[in-house]
Amino acid sequence: MYSRNFLLIFFLFNFTCLFAQKNNGYQITDPDFSYGIYCNVPSKSMNKSFPALIFTPTDYLKSNKAYPVVYMLHGTNSMQLNEKGIREMYNPSTKMREMAEMFKTIIVAPLVGNTYYLNSPLMKENLYATFISCELTNFVDENYRTLSERNGRILCGFSMGGYGAVSLLCRYPDIFSIAIERAGVLNLATNLTDLNWDKIDENITTVLGDYYTHGENYHLNSCFNLINHIRERKDISFVIEVGREDFLYKTNQSFHQKLLELHIPHIYNETEGGHEWNANSLRSLLSNLQYFRQTQF
Repeated sequence: MYSRNFLLIFFLFNFTCLFAQKNNGYQITDPDFSYGIYCNVPSKSMNKSFPALIFTPTDYLKSNKAYPVVYMLHGTNSMQLNEKGIREMYNPSTKMREMAEMFKTIIVAPLVGNTYYLNSPLMKENLYATFISCELTNFVDENYRTLSERNGRILCGFSMGGYGAVSLLCRYPDIFSIAIERAGVLNLATNLTDLNWDKIDENITTVLGDYYTHGENYHLNSCFNLINHIRERKDISFVIEVGREDFLYKTNQSFHQKLLELHIPHIYNETEGGHEWNANSLRSLLSNLQYFRQTQF
């Protein structure tokens, strides 16, 4: 007869193995995955780590299936770069786990600060485009069952994250295949050129410098310029979505016209409302995955 201690050890061993399908290098703080798996993702290029939450479909642990990955890029915020900060951002009201289940994807939500997902031309140590496109994707592919090719990687974002989604697809079309954005800051000088405001978002000036002395940085990194680098590629897709009352409506509408002129495949959606990010807008964005599921993953 087995001893009580032996049975306890046997139970704990099997429980541990359930979550140890790969050596993730971090602890799962919430076994039922309801609030996302928290991890610190290392960046060798910047010699630091960044918090991320990873949401999987409910059948992830029970199957051997490989899943497509949606990289969810946040907008500007004041959250701390730690577990508390990222859990406040992606609290249960955002329904991220439900979205992962609904669309049968892994959703990866990193928190990198108000960086515009750029490799800064002024601060050579700031390599956020490199982090998202190379280091984060490699980390996810190594630790999860993913469709580890460009057709299985989708960028998605709101506002600053919308810029990140579109710009990273333009920069790395061999790594990602789709960019889905809502109300993206697609023209980094929008405040001056489209809105006639007095100054540009200080988060952008921190990365690119003052507009009047570093104007070329704004032009080179604008999505309206970056899209020219991939105008001949027909294996990429964009989804552009914006509210008619959004202050970035004109910018997104103009980008839609630019894509039409270049004959680049895309979906353009106008909705009611302004600059809003919530569970409904997230669901609206991700619902566009249905158009790509049969052909790409």
